[in-house]
Amino acid sequence: MKAWIVFPALLMLGVPLAQAADARQGQALYQANCTGCHDTSIHTRPNSIIHSLDGLKKRVQFCETGNRLQWSAAQIEDVAAYLNESFYKFQKAP
Repeated sequence: MKAWIVFPALLMLGVPLAQAADARQGQALYQANCTGCHDTSIHTRPNSIIHSLDGLKKRVQFCETGNRLQWSAAQIEDVAAYLNESFYKFQKAP
């Protein structure tokens, strides 16, 4: 099926299309919800438990759940994007 037919059909059905994570939104969420427990030095410590982008996302999810923040999947991605851009610098999958 041609993409020029499928794409508009998905939009009409209300199917959300993948969107890039918003690091600026992630920074705002991080500052409002995470700095009460720790400062940003936790992300640069030599004995980091985060070794991949997937691991970073899982850790953000772990903290979100533990703190009962009720973030959406997109908000978790936003925070992970902020942390990755600011501290971890993991390569994104193609």
